[in-house]
Amino acid sequence: MKKIAITVFALALATCGFAQKKNVSNAEAKLYDPVDYAGAKKLIEAAMEDPTTSNQAKTYWVASQVYFGLFSEQGTKKDMNQEYDIDDMSNNLIKAVDAYKKVAELDAMPNEKGQVKPKYAKQITQKLNVGADCLFNTAADNYFKQKYGQAVALWSKYIDLADSPAAEKLNLKSDTTYNQVKSYIIDASVKKNDGEFDAIALKYMEDLKADPKYSRAMYEWSYQAYSKKGDSEKTINTLKEAIKKFPNDNSYFVGSLINYYRENNKDAEALSYLDEAIASNPKETQYYLIKAQIFLRKENFDKAIECSKQAIGIQADNFNANYFCGYSYIRKGETAMDAAGKIKDNTKYKKAKDLALEQFKTAVTYLEKARSIDAKDVDNLNLLKNAYYRLGNGTKYNEIDDQIKKLK
Repeated sequence: MKKIAITVFALALATCGFAQKKNVSNAEAKLYDPVDYAGAKKLIEAAMEDPTTSNQAKTYWVASQVYFGLFSEQGTKKDMNQEYDIDDMSNNLIKAVDAYKKVAELDAMPNEKGQVKPKYAKQITQKLNVGADCLFNTAADNYFKQKYGQAVALWSKYIDLADSPAAEKLNLKSDTTYNQVKSYIIDASVKKNDGEFDAIALKYMEDLKADPKYSRAMYEWSYQAYSKKGDSEKTINTLKEAIKKFPNDNSYFVGSLINYYRENNKDAEALSYLDEAIASNPKETQYYLIKAQIFLRKENFDKAIECSKQAIGIQADNFNANYFCGYSYIRKGETAMDAAGKIKDNTKYKKAKDLALEQFKTAVTYLEKARSIDAKDVDNLNLLKNAYYRLGNGTKYNEIDDQIKKLK
């Protein structure tokens, strides 16, 4: 009984295998007049799922013809300005390219004698070349129809194809289109996710940092992406890399790094980095001004004044340097005036008040300089008016007040 069972089972397998091979042949026959892609698809997909034919190059060769034929049907409708199904078109193109790659893989495998006798090598190279062009253009078609997810899938399939051994002879990776497609994937991915950067966008941003054409934009986007994700380490490292990579034009990255430190209450790290930056480029006024702002926020007015004066020493007509210096003296004077008001001894009070007024006098010097640089800056004018009020100079107070009113 056992022998009979085994024989029957073997016969069933052979019959099944014959049926599936027949499915492959019948599917191929349906590619000729009269063409029946739907019928061919049903037959070949059954063969692709069956173990007896799922590892044969011919199965996938026929499958590629079927899927590409279905893709082309929709493409013809598009070219003739007829209604076409772009989703069906896109899905069949992806399946066709996957089938081409599978043919290349199976065609390169040794037979039962250990020999490699490729049958489809030349044809597959030609088909993959056409497939690459179709992937690029169909992705663009989806993109312009705002089908960003489908565009990402098709362009990603282009990159996958370019990276595969099957397309090695096409040298797609050496073409400028290769990196261009990566940039398109990032753009489509961000649009698909309403401005958010997903894993595929981050992957290709990292890849494109090495390409001079895209490098700067990639660092900017990477910084924004990691910052949004709350990845402090990658955010900081991205900005530091960018600052080194673009030494002659890195103000955006420097400012972003400092702002990131400040927004995350990392003033110590910000000041430490600024000291490093100043050591590398001691003539960059912006570094001193950022330090001045940090010290102002910490109410360390003496340090803020010191940094502002260092900036003025480099660029005397820098508005912000003079404004920050004047503002620091105003704050220092107000603090001193508040302290003086608490002194009960009249002699000591007068002395403390005079010292406070000296701060306002010094503030005027810098604020007037800032006014000469930009006479329309209302914040500076208000500080100047406040200083003249403290000094009891009604004439100058009224002059500044009138100027402010004319600007409103």
